[in-house]
Amino acid sequence: MTTQTLGSTEKSTAATSTKNAVGKKAARASRPRESWGSGSPKKKTHGGRASRLSWTVSLRGLVILIDWLLAFITATAVLPALGAWLHQQSGASQGSLTPEGTIAMWGMPLFFLVILLAAGEITVMRGMWRWSTRRLQRINDRADDAGAEPVAETARKKSSNRKKTK
Repeated sequence: MTTQTLGSTEKSTAATSTKNAVGKKAARASRPRESWGSGSPKKKTHGGRASRLSWTVSLRGLVILIDWLLAFITATAVLPALGAWLHQQSGASQGSLTPEGTIAMWGMPLFFLVILLAAGEITVMRGMWRWSTRRLQRINDRADDAGAEPVAETARKKSSNRKKTK
């Protein structure tokens, strides 16, 4: 092969590869985008059932995880430390109290503080659950406003407008 022939072959190959690249880009732009791992076109799930389910699972799961962590940390760290502090402050650690005195000076205050902590934790847990409910309601309202007409309401309207035949 001569140098002149080699040069023209390189030019034609470069021009062909450029045409192929442009053609491939145009073909990719004209066909619908595909999601990973499936041959079907990508579906928009904004406001759809799958999106609502994922939000529900995520928010409820987050609230349950935080509730569990709060209860676990309270039971394993806060209550034992509080009990040890009360045991030391009441004088029960010195052994000079009778069993009735230990109950009166250490047991009952600890019981009272445990009940207060439990009530506070339950209040916080309910507040977080209500927060997630409000958040999910906002997501559902936005999805309904975006054009997703509820099917159940339409069916009820049609069935309630029917006239009874005798």
